[in-house]
Amino acid sequence: MHIQNKKRFYLMMGLLGVLIILLGLSIYMIWNAISSSNAPVQTTSDAANPAATNSTQGNRTDTTASQVIADPNDTLVLVNKTTNLDEDYLPSDLVWLDLPGVRETQLRKEAAAPLEDLFDAAELKNLSLYCCSGYRSYQTQKELYSENVKSYGQKEADLVSAKPGQSEHQTGLAMDVTAESVNFDLLESFGQTAEGEFIKNNAHQYGFIIRYPEDKTAITGYAYEPWHLRYVGKDVAEEIFKNNLTFEEYLKTS
Repeated sequence: MHIQNKKRFYLMMGLLGVLIILLGLSIYMIWNAISSSNAPVQTTSDAANPAATNSTQGNRTDTTASQVIADPNDTLVLVNKTTNLDEDYLPSDLVWLDLPGVRETQLRKEAAAPLEDLFDAAELKNLSLYCCSGYRSYQTQKELYSENVKSYGQKEADLVSAKPGQSEHQTGLAMDVTAESVNFDLLESFGQTAEGEFIKNNAHQYGFIIRYPEDKTAITGYAYEPWHLRYVGKDVAEEIFKNNLTFEEYLKTS
């Protein structure tokens, strides 16, 4: 074949080659995109996250621990040093308690009635319990934590006080209880009083656990608090009591 203008011919062939390469790359990229979109999505199995919960007392559904943590309205929401509540979280069903107390305080409705029953049961034993602190907002906890850091230093404060967003009190499911025998204060010695012993041995029957048990600091991250009650529902509370578990241990084994 006779080529009159070789320079022009080779230029056109070069451009054609570039176009073929670009077309091939485009086809390859489109094929990869289609393949990726059809790839299976990996999910966490129930075996990896066995904790199952429900926001109503006594009935539990198959739900992973991560889903429980993500729902602050769930009765079994886990709030600790590694799982936070949003700054603006406010329980929608808070009620004022008509119980003896050192100050007016609130709880979520589902926890309020069982707490009243617990106080009534104590009265039948000639024991008088008092509410000390129930629901606390993020801002209130922020101020309280700051005061504790100033008073005790960072390390000690972290053993006895939660950072804002990490306090169970913000869930509306926790109540600190006290008695005249400890001058209405929150002291470890409450655990050795008749009222403290009653709480320890009977709270689970009403759906409450001692959230920060003795000798469990390595798990909970907090010092022993015999006064700090957390509502989890009767079935869960009884299982935790029977097996001497922390809430963290229960969620990993349930």
